[in-house]
Amino acid sequence: MVGDTVEVRILEIGRGQVKIGVVAPREVGVYRSEISRMNRRAALEDLKHPDVKTAIARLQKILKRREGQ
Repeated sequence: MVGDTVEVRILEIGRGQVKIGVVAPREVGVYRSEISRMNRRAALEDLKHPDVKTAIARLQKILKRREGQ
């Protein structure tokens, strides 16, 4: 068990491999590390897009103004 709600199960052992399964509630995200890395890289690439940079700059200005109030 991992915490109170997540269970890791050994599904199969053989030929130098171990297959595992994860049982968790739907609201608990379970991701393989390589998928998580790919998602992070994609998000970083999205930040390089000019429209995203402009939107972030606008949000930062709005937040700075609100902090000054």
